[in-house]
Amino acid sequence: IVPASCVPFLQGGGVVDYGNIAAEDLNQTSYTVLEKKELVFNINCRSHTKVGLKAQDGKGFSQVAGILAATIGADYTDNYNYGLGATADGENIGGYAVNLKPGSFNASGTPVKVITSLDKGTSWIETATGAVGQNDNLGSWSRTVGLIVPVSFITLSGVMEVQAVINKASELTINNDVPLDGLATFELSYL
Repeated sequence: IVPASCVPFLQGGGVVDYGNIAAEDLNQTSYTVLEKKELVFNINCRSHTKVGLKAQDGKGFSQVAGILAATIGADYTDNYNYGLGATADGENIGGYAVNLKPGSFNASGTPVKVITSLDKGTSWIETATGAVGQNDNLGSWSRTVGLIVPVSFITLSGVMEVQAVINKASELTINNDVPLDGLATFELSYL
């Protein structure tokens, strides 16, 4: 007996490339907000399955506390902040948000809305931003009308957005190239 299984796909292997950013383009006294980048995100399942999306920050040690709330919006607490790594001198580079872009998702050909759980899937609420949080948070998808509960599907397609914010240039030593080195791991949770 084989349980239902699903395979996620992120365009480009999930790599987001901001290219070269000139040090002089960074703001000295406030955070520098970079443009949103979009990745095609799909999930393909063997049969109709309900799933949630969990996230873990592999560079959490490098978060700049409060950077997203100060720039993107107050709802982006540090639970939604993923670290961008550190300079050679150990200075935290910045943070980034990951969103499941609202209005972009279809489940088995039918439009669905992004929902979130703050308690590991016990209860669900609508999300205006589609922000993917960590810890007890789960993202999922629901019908556009009716109860706010995860919907089962065979195929899901939509867009994942990433928006990075760089620390104040005055807080960073930039004598050599400094890579933006975030690392988020996404896991499907079968509901």
